[in-house]
Formats: sequence, C-alpha cells, structure tokens
Amino acid sequence: MSNSSYTSCCTRFLEDPLSAVKVLVPSVAIEVILHKKLWQKTSLRDLTLYLAIVNTYWFATTLNLSFLETPLFLQSPHLSDQQKLDCGRQRFNWLNKIEIMVGVLGLDLYCEWRKRIIDNHGFVDSCLTKAIWIPATVTAIQAVYLLPTLNRKAKQIDRTGREDEQFPKAHRAYIGFETVKIVGLAVAGLRFGKMLTL
Repeated sequence: MSNSSYTSCCTRFLEDPLSAVKVLVPSVAIEVILHKKLWQKTSLRDLTLYLAIVNTYWFATTLNLSFLETPLFLQSPHLSDQQKLDCGRQRFNWLNKIEIMVGVLGLDLYCEWRKRIIDNHGFVDSCLTKAIWIPATVTAIQAVYLLPTLNRKAKQIDRTGREDEQFPKAHRAYIGFETVKIVGLAVAGLRFGKMLTL
C-alpha cells in the first residue's frame, strides 16, 4: 500500500461521522474483557494507582498537544494556511479517537474503584466524581458535535478559500471544552495521586 493511499484511508476514517462509534464499540468490548479478567481481581491500591496514571497521562497529552504544540506549529512560517488547517484537523481528530479509548478505560476503572469504596462503607465525594465524568463527557461532545462541525467548516474553507464566520466560534468552543477537560483531569489526577500517599 502506498503512502498516499494510506493517508487517504486515514483521512476518510477521520472524516467519517461514525468514526467515533467505530472506535468506541471495540474499546468497550476490550474493556469488558479487561474488567472481568483484571480489574475485578486488582487491589484497591492498584486501581487507585492506575486511575492516577490514566488521568495524569491524559492531562499531560491534552495539555501538550492542544495548548503547547499546536500554537507553536500554527506560527510556523513554512506552512501555508491550508497546511496548518489540514494538520490541525488531522491532529485533533486522531487525539479524539485516542481520548475515546482512554476515557472508556478511565470510566471503567473508576466504576470498579467506586464500587469497592462503597462496598467497604467508604465515601466518594461529588468533586471527584465530576472530575472523572467531565473529561469523558467533553470528549463525547467533541466527537459527536464539535469535531464534525469543525471538519465541515474546514472543508468549506478548502472549497471557497474563505473562512466561514461560524468557524472561529466553533474553534473557540473547542478550546473552551479542552480547558474544562484538562481542569477535570488535573483534579482527578491530583486527587488519586494524593490517595496513594496516605
């Protein structure tokens, strides 16, 4: 398979409105197996460690790609506006697919962790629960609505050469959701990390 046909195949997958579902379904199937074979047999401390790692990794990746690397490459004088647009679109579509898989893993780990805490008459505060659910919810909103909207607007720019007035609004909304996501991930990562020191 040539490099251009591979790129074309990847682009078609990323632009497919059902690509999020195509990633979600196998991710859930794999997680069901992991849940039964691993997570139910794992100690509470190890579950806490895995949750700290997942949330910290997700936070670091999102912070790096969304807020550090992307603004830097958008300032590159060697890329045309069209290349910047294509690169940004590819980057965020791939990131979203990875976040779907990580989100499924994180939610399953959290549900098992929470069940163990409650079974032992422990308390799980609502702040931690929100910090876990917010990134997963934001990822779903981005996959279902924001990224398809941005992809559609970017294609219009490709065809007409003019930026739709709705494109900057959708882009700002995406940045706002990314900010909310990393706040939730930071809180969850810190809370689980702190539990490991007790």
